[in-house]
Amino acid sequence: MFSKIKLGYPNLWFKTPDPSRVLDIITSTVSRDIYTIDFANGFSKFVDGQWKPILIENPAYPDNSPDKYITTFDPQVSLHYLTTADLPSPTTYVVNISSSPMEAVAPYSLILSHYKSSYRKAFWSDDLSLMPLQLLFVSSLECPEELTHLFNFIEDSLPSQQELSVIVNHINDSAHNQLTTAEQIKEITHAGLGLTESEFIDVCLMSVVSTARLDPKYIYDTKMSSIKKNGILEIIKPSISFRDIGGLNNIKDIIHRTAILRKDPEQSKAFGVTPIRRLLMVGVPGTGKSAICQATAAELSLDLARTGISQVMNSFIGQSEANMRAVFKQIKAMSPLCVWIDEFGRDLSGGSSSSHVDGGTTDRVHGEFLTGLQELPEESFLLCAANSLDSLRPEMLRADRFDKIMFVGLPSYEERKHIFGIHLSKIDTDHQYDYDALAESSKYMTGAEIVSLIRETKFYVTSDSLRPITTGDILSYAPKMKNILWNKNQQEIVSMYQYALHQWDWASDEQFKDAQEILHKTSSSKKIHTAAWK
Repeated sequence: MFSKIKLGYPNLWFKTPDPSRVLDIITSTVSRDIYTIDFANGFSKFVDGQWKPILIENPAYPDNSPDKYITTFDPQVSLHYLTTADLPSPTTYVVNISSSPMEAVAPYSLILSHYKSSYRKAFWSDDLSLMPLQLLFVSSLECPEELTHLFNFIEDSLPSQQELSVIVNHINDSAHNQLTTAEQIKEITHAGLGLTESEFIDVCLMSVVSTARLDPKYIYDTKMSSIKKNGILEIIKPSISFRDIGGLNNIKDIIHRTAILRKDPEQSKAFGVTPIRRLLMVGVPGTGKSAICQATAAELSLDLARTGISQVMNSFIGQSEANMRAVFKQIKAMSPLCVWIDEFGRDLSGGSSSSHVDGGTTDRVHGEFLTGLQELPEESFLLCAANSLDSLRPEMLRADRFDKIMFVGLPSYEERKHIFGIHLSKIDTDHQYDYDALAESSKYMTGAEIVSLIRETKFYVTSDSLRPITTGDILSYAPKMKNILWNKNQQEIVSMYQYALHQWDWASDEQFKDAQEILHKTSSSKKIHTAAWK
């Protein structure tokens, strides 16, 4: 994070929600002369662990002031001092921006281009004495787009668990160790991962006020509420497991094996085995891809972080890309997580039309997504769900992007029986359901349509005669479902099956066996164009 500072890059824009924290880290890790200007101390230098004001000649002395030397709060005066004084190289001048970025940068605008040129000259001449003053602008806001060509950029990482533990210990010490125990500190700091320093301090103090202690549950719940309000990432506690999903034996087996390997990473490493970390599911809508994401998180004992490309898109220039960076930054801070990217194929289309349609925003978001994907922490698990991949760029499906691409098709006969069994077992009744008859009546239905059929049957039967539903009730309502998805999108589904047979792994052995029947059923129809899936 601080390598560009240590290298002496001349013009740096450091975006962070915690300017004071950043300044503390810089002064403790970067060995050089560091100056700043703020409203409290004016123009100051960091000396012996504290900021000491710099005294400059008073232009009003002796006519209008008795003081020959004064402290200045004027950025231009401080900059003049630094550019004319004989300073060691490199020297860093930190500018905290608390107002409009354009107004804050204005006093330095003329010298920014000059410093970039001076840095280049110092590089090619191998003369460190030519290194210019390092200007470091620290702000919670993005650099104005018209000034980006003048800066190198640094984005702050959120506090680590170790940093958060220092805060917890400080609060607890001030209360004579009455607010928590040493055993709970790890739980508290884990609950706070993903918060900025100021947010974590605030929520800890609120926990003390509300619960009279540092309560990890209070901190976690408050954090989740804050993230949800942000709107670009949702953290979910999984509410279903693979027991709640019918069929899909292959994908269940892969996740189960992955869970075993993750529990003993050292042993896996010793045998040269790498657990699966990135899985792309593509297939027919309503076949359980979303449910698989939740169940996978439960199997791996992880929270589920859900987002979608459409959630990060914003009408303001540059904000969509910033949102995508923020999503992955949050994921990294809260890792390990099971990360669920929804509507993957639809929202990551990109393509050459992006520059004409949205000024290239989709292309830039696409780039930020690929960067985030490559930098995803090893302990996190990525699941992407898509109903279509025809608009994705080839580089998105490269071998190193995903460990597996799995196709989820229409549930097989046995899987339909299993789905009916899961949902009908929740009904308090003495009736013995005929699952064979129910599976036969729901041919070509998706899992979502079967659930909808059960729900609709219960609604009409129970409201009419106040009794539990029977097999006969479901069979009488089944024709009314009309297999909407299959009847409307038969050609698209068949096209997916044709491509999946040659290119993808199958989430279910039963569905793989059914594929030939589905393709044979439509073989007499016109040949489906499959180029879009290649």
